[in-house]
Amino acid sequence: MIKRRIIVPIALPEGLAKELDELVKEGQFSSRNEALKFGVRLVVMMMRRTHERAEDYAYQEIKEGVLRGKKANVS
Repeated sequence: MIKRRIIVPIALPEGLAKELDELVKEGQFSSRNEALKFGVRLVVMMMRRTHERAEDYAYQEIKEGVLRGKKANVS
């Protein structure tokens, strides 16, 4: 099955583009495209983990409050 790809044009500051090119030149990535896909995956994973941790923390706070007989302090 062929995965559909969507082209997402971006504009980078010159310095960041040069850093990206250095990573490719050093062999860290095979192309700019591969480096940018890696970066996007990393951001998605980090953001999902951050949200999951926040949800876990909120759930735990509510659970502990209920066990102590307090209402959740939601403003």
